[in-house]
Amino acid sequence: MNFQPESDIPSTATIHAVSLPPESTIPVLDAAEVSGFGFRQYPTVDSLLESAAPSSQGCVLLVAEGEGHSLASISRIQSHFYTLPVIVLMESNSAENAVDLMRQGVFSVLTRPFEHQKLVSTMTNAVESSVSNQATIDSCREASLRMAEATEKELEVLVLIMEGKKNKEIAGILGITVRAVEDRRFRLMKKVGVESVAELVALAVTARYYDQGFTAGNLRNSNLSEARQCVKGIEVWTPAEDESVLQLSQSCYRDAAAFQEATKGVTFRRGEGLPGAVWERRAPAFLDEIITSDFVRSGAAGAVGMTTAVGFPVFSKERVQAVILILLDSRHQMKAAFESWRVDPATDALRLVNGTYINCEKLRRLSEFVHLPVGQGLAGVAAEQARPYVGSRFADDGNAVRGLALASEQLLSGVSLPLTDSGSVTSDVFQLFNSEANPVFSMLQLWKVTPSGLQLAAENVDGVPSLTAQMSKAMPAADSIAYECLMTGLPIVADNGTAHRIVHSPSTAPPSFGIAIPTVVSGKVVAVSVLAN
Repeated sequence: MNFQPESDIPSTATIHAVSLPPESTIPVLDAAEVSGFGFRQYPTVDSLLESAAPSSQGCVLLVAEGEGHSLASISRIQSHFYTLPVIVLMESNSAENAVDLMRQGVFSVLTRPFEHQKLVSTMTNAVESSVSNQATIDSCREASLRMAEATEKELEVLVLIMEGKKNKEIAGILGITVRAVEDRRFRLMKKVGVESVAELVALAVTARYYDQGFTAGNLRNSNLSEARQCVKGIEVWTPAEDESVLQLSQSCYRDAAAFQEATKGVTFRRGEGLPGAVWERRAPAFLDEIITSDFVRSGAAGAVGMTTAVGFPVFSKERVQAVILILLDSRHQMKAAFESWRVDPATDALRLVNGTYINCEKLRRLSEFVHLPVGQGLAGVAAEQARPYVGSRFADDGNAVRGLALASEQLLSGVSLPLTDSGSVTSDVFQLFNSEANPVFSMLQLWKVTPSGLQLAAENVDGVPSLTAQMSKAMPAADSIAYECLMTGLPIVADNGTAHRIVHSPSTAPPSFGIAIPTVVSGKVVAVSVLAN
C-alpha cells in the first residue's frame, strides 16, 4: 500500500531528476512513489528548463558528477523555477563541497548509496517547502492586487507613514489638514481590508515583494526566501566607555540593507528606544508593532518588513554589558512567543512580567494566570540552576508546566536564558518558543563550560533533540562563535560570511546566521547558548 501525501501537498507535486544514472533511478523512483509524488527524468538542465513549467511544485534532483553540479547550472534552475528546491546527489560526503552548495541555496545534499527513509524525508521536506513558497507568492500576488486599488493621494500618505512620519508631519509635508491625512488613511485601510496601520504597512511591504521581485518571467528566489524569513535582524548594543550611550557593536540583517543604512551613527541614551528601555529597566522589553510605536527607526523598519522587536540584557558583575535585539517579520502565519519571567520574593515563584505572543493568543491568556515554582517549568529550572535550559516536545517534557498549551499552539522547541550576574539572586528569565513550521531559530544549542573548555550539553534542530555522541565529545573550534563568546564574555553574532563559525551537527545544513549568548555568574562565563538559522 502506497503512502498517501499530506492533504496540503498537491497530487501534482513532481520529482524532477537531471542526469540520474541507472543505479540511482530505482531508489529515487521508489522514494517518490512511496511518498505519492510524480517522477520525471531529464538528460540535461536545458531539457528540464524547456519541459517543466516555472510554477511547478516539487523539487529538482541533480547528480554531482553531472551537468547540474556546476554552480552556474544551479543558479539557472533557481532563477527559472521559483518554487522548486534543489537537492544535490553526491558520490561521497565532502563537507567543503556541501557547504559551498548550501550557500548557493541548495535545499539539501545527499550522498550515495541512498538511505531510503532519508531520501523520502528529504524529498518530502523539499516538496513541502515548494508548496510553502507557492503560498508566499500567492499571498504576495493577492497583496499586490489589493494595493492596486489605492489612489495616488492615498499612497502619498502611506509612503510617509512607512517613513515613520506622524499625522501632523504628513499634513505639513503634503500641505493638507491632519483630518485630511486621517481620512485618506481610513479610506485606504477600508479599501484594502485591514484594521490597523501595522496591517496596512505589512500589506504594502508584501505587495512590494511581488511588484519588485515577482515579475513575469523573472521571479527571483532571493526575494521569495527572504519574504518568509522570520528574523530580519540581530543587533548587539554595548555601553560606551563613559556609560553615556549604547552603541551598535555587532549586527546582521536579512534583506534589510535600508534598515542597516538607517542604523549608522544611531546611539541610545538610557530609556531611549528599545535598547535604552532594556538598559534602564535591566530587564527584557518588547514591541509588538514597530511601525505604530516610538521605535526610533520605525520608518526604515516598516520599509523592509520588520513588524516586531524584542530586547534583553546580558549582565556581568551587576553591569549591563550588552543589549541584544531580535528584529522580526511576524507575518506569513508564523507562531512564536517571547516572555520575561521574574521571581516573586513573597512566594518564591516566577510570574510573567511581559511578553509578546505572535499568533499564540491562547498561550498568552493562560500564561497570565500561571505561577512557576522555582525548579519547575523551563523558566523555573533556568532560575534554579542559573543555567540556560533547552526544551522540546513540551507535551512530554516534565519541565514544561504549560506543555499541553505549548503543544496546542504548535510551539515545539524553546530556550530559557537566566539573566544572571545582575547583582541579585537570579530573578529574571528571558524565554523564547519556536514553532516547527516557521521557527524563529531552527537550531538551539547549549554549551556548558568544563575544565577543558566547552562541551555541547544539548542541541535541538527543528524541534527535535539531535545531540549525538560525536558532537557531545567534540570541542568547538577556536574560531566558532561559541568559543569566542566564552573567551570574550560577550554575545557574538555570525552572518553569511562567517556561517562556518557556527558549529552544527554533521547531519544538518550549516546555519547562515545566528548568535552566541553568554550566561555569566560572578564575572565568569558558565554556559553559552547558540541560536541559529
